Amino acid sequence: APEADRADVVAAYWDDVERRHANMREVVRHLQLKLAGKDADYAMYEINQRDVPEQLVLTEQRHLTAPELPAWIGEATMRLIETAHSFTGGDQNGPMFVIYHGEVNEDSDGPVEVCLPVKLNPENRAKAATRIEPAHREAYTRIRKSQVAFPQILSAYEAVEQWLHANNVDIAGPPREVYFADFMAAGPDDEVCDIAF
Repeated sequence: APEADRADVVAAYWDDVERRHANMREVVRHLQLKLAGKDADYAMYEINQRDVPEQLVLTEQRHLTAPELPAWIGEATMRLIETAHSFTGGDQNGPMFVIYHGEVNEDSDGPVEVCLPVKLNPENRAKAATRIEPAHREAYTRIRKSQVAFPQILSAYEAVEQWLHANNVDIAGPPREVYFADFMAAGPDDEVCDIAF
């Protein structure tokens, strides 16, 4: 690399090393929980509850497997943001979220739905794929960017599910990931997502 770029090259290399290390740390935590079996302790996950109001969302849905998921979520999100911007000037009405209407892994393909809450007037609603997401109460846990990757993200889902069962709370709808931060700009240890039921 040219002398002027060498410091940036080293910084980019070290950022990549830290990202991979954070990812490996989360894989090990996930494996420890899985190997503990029924006695797994999900105390590292703080579970909270919140009420979510009814929302109008732009939506895109697809059947896909776990390996296809990250790229598609990013692409679908960008399409929905572009659509929102063309109708509303970019006015989101809440964080983007991903709903898993079915199991997603190497063998099962969902479906998965990406939703972007927006404010649209009635004439624009007819020009885009929209629906009303009903008001609901959800239990959730907040996770870091390094925990979002598959399969370690499953530990967060299991923690919320375990909490729901332990507290006799019925699961009213499919699980979801709520992305409240700029995922691409976040570092591996930054909180970016809530896993919610």
